[in-house]
Amino acid sequence: MDRIGRLIEGNQPRVGLQQLEALEKKVPNNPWVGTTRAMVLLDLNDPAGARDVLKQLLNAQPDNELAIALFAAAMVRIEGLSAGKRAVHRAFQKSAKKFPGLVSDLANAMAIDYAQRGQMMAAREHLALALRLTPEERRQELFVQLLELDGENGLSYPMRGSHLLPNIPGLDLEVQKEVRKAQKYAAVGCWSTAADVFTTLANDNSSRPEFWHSAGLCRAWDGDEKVAAEALHRAARQYEDLAVAVECETLAQLQDELTTQDVIEECVYQGEVGSVSRLLTELDKHPSIERVKPPTNPEGRTPAAAYVVLDTDQVPDDFSNISLEQIPHILAKVVVDDLDEKRNSPATIVIAGIRGSTIDRAKSIISAAAGDLLTWSTTSGEPEVVGRTPKEFHFLDNNWYLPKKTPLVQRQKLFNRFWDTVITEKWPQLPLRALEGHTPEQAAKDPAYKVALLGAVYALDAAGQVRGRGGLLSAAIKRLNIEPLPAIEVTPETNVGSLSVMQMHRLPIDKLSDQQLLTVVNRSMLIRHDETLYQVLKAAVARPNLTDHLDMPRIMRTLAELSSIFGQRDEAFEWIDQGRKLRVEDGKTAFQQAWTWDLAELASRLEDPTDPKLQQLLHRFVTYYGPKVPQIRPHIEQTLEAFDIPSPWSSIEILSGSGAAGSAGIWTSDQNETSQAGGKLWLPGQ
Repeated sequence: MDRIGRLIEGNQPRVGLQQLEALEKKVPNNPWVGTTRAMVLLDLNDPAGARDVLKQLLNAQPDNELAIALFAAAMVRIEGLSAGKRAVHRAFQKSAKKFPGLVSDLANAMAIDYAQRGQMMAAREHLALALRLTPEERRQELFVQLLELDGENGLSYPMRGSHLLPNIPGLDLEVQKEVRKAQKYAAVGCWSTAADVFTTLANDNSSRPEFWHSAGLCRAWDGDEKVAAEALHRAARQYEDLAVAVECETLAQLQDELTTQDVIEECVYQGEVGSVSRLLTELDKHPSIERVKPPTNPEGRTPAAAYVVLDTDQVPDDFSNISLEQIPHILAKVVVDDLDEKRNSPATIVIAGIRGSTIDRAKSIISAAAGDLLTWSTTSGEPEVVGRTPKEFHFLDNNWYLPKKTPLVQRQKLFNRFWDTVITEKWPQLPLRALEGHTPEQAAKDPAYKVALLGAVYALDAAGQVRGRGGLLSAAIKRLNIEPLPAIEVTPETNVGSLSVMQMHRLPIDKLSDQQLLTVVNRSMLIRHDETLYQVLKAAVARPNLTDHLDMPRIMRTLAELSSIFGQRDEAFEWIDQGRKLRVEDGKTAFQQAWTWDLAELASRLEDPTDPKLQQLLHRFVTYYGPKVPQIRPHIEQTLEAFDIPSPWSSIEILSGSGAAGSAGIWTSDQNETSQAGGKLWLPGQ
């Protein structure tokens, strides 16, 4: 055995495999021989051979933990994670104690697969299982992955973070025994088996919603969203506790979104381009086609050009007093790629949009402009479907085209008007599947829909957050004139870190201890629910005892960003001014700190190019920072170019101010400030 081990470790696996096969004939069904053969075969990319060896070994020794784990790894590589789930779950149950590293790898692979399919509750729970089992050297890596998943803004916030199985008190001994069995299955990742047990208990104990609640969570963790939604809906109907019922209903409605067949199809048309330069010339001339900044493709290459096709050939010059109906809409997005001789790829064009008349109209406009310069690849005439989104929330995607020169403050006013119409008109009058075809306005008048309506409100809020719009929760509750969920009762012993995201948002912030508030600050910064985060951070900075325990510069910047998002620009500048007054951070000079906050102010001032204080700030960048850090000029000029603002270094209005540097960059007026700001020259990146 030692000789075989040396052969394998000495990069002679095939010789070692031959000797293992010979040894197998002498001592059949030896566990070391069988599992070592399987590991070598897996390393040689022969999972089928490993499966056959392990199957024979497991017939003789069905409880061999290593063989069970390796068999699961082989089955996954042969059949895929979905088909190999049964073998994986057996490994979760039987092998985790003795071979946690192997089982952790299996759980992590499952997490990656679920994440790629958009089944994020299943992905998170498998990643959490992998983290619990992983060796110490990989723990930090998986922990960071878990944090990144919890902080994923593209995922509806009620589904993020941990969800605990509910406590189920007051059961007789036999039922308690079954509950403990299901909980043990869930603890080791066998969520489908746990869900089966909970479902049986729910059917046998119809008055206990906790069983449906538990079954629903386990189904979601197992990636079965459709059955999860059904169980969670049933739990919501049975719970007397309104808050728990609404959370179950919200999760159910979000799971329904993942499995609905009532969808909008995202499609593409593809074609080959004869001459890219001539095509771009023709597209640039068309009044309904606007060139935009090209995206970077997955290979890291930048396309030759990118465009949007509009539903009009007349883009307004002034958007300050325009009605929402007059704003141009994007029919489709267009990317043109030049030929790639290294990859032997021809020049191509791709049009992406919503299936139906929208993308077809865009294709007709492109075809008319291009003439014989392109040939469409889809011979059937039908576009290729590349994605699907639920139709019910499609009305939240306005798909506007606003020219690059439109000031951010003006854009924000337009979007504010759009979201106001969503809350006051569109959503309240929209028939919803969760309300059995009733509108929220109608459901608000019928107590029978109380739970479903509040679930729909949270689902709307989550959809808004995914689209970068916070504040819909309180706005919708106010619009419908309904009662919000009550605050959670807390004591000094309450573990706020174990609460779900929806529970955390109902905490009475002013009643939290300092340590509890610190925990909530960290979780809120990760989840980034705008409305809650704003309230939590304001409460935190108001407690002097917490200052030394908080990342105050980050919190001030976040409060400034949130204030700006909420249209409170004056408050945003107040937070920036408070940031300037903070003590200098460790490792930074006063100059660096001043520079950081002036950049933050610049970002906010640029939202409105007519802001009179913007010119004063740019004057400071030219006369104070420019001589000290000459490298900032291209950085600032590039930033200003995005807002269609000329360079302050070439602006007579700015350069003629008192104390301005000359064209040679000689700095004379702020010598005293240099010594106060830390003395040495600081360059970006130091």
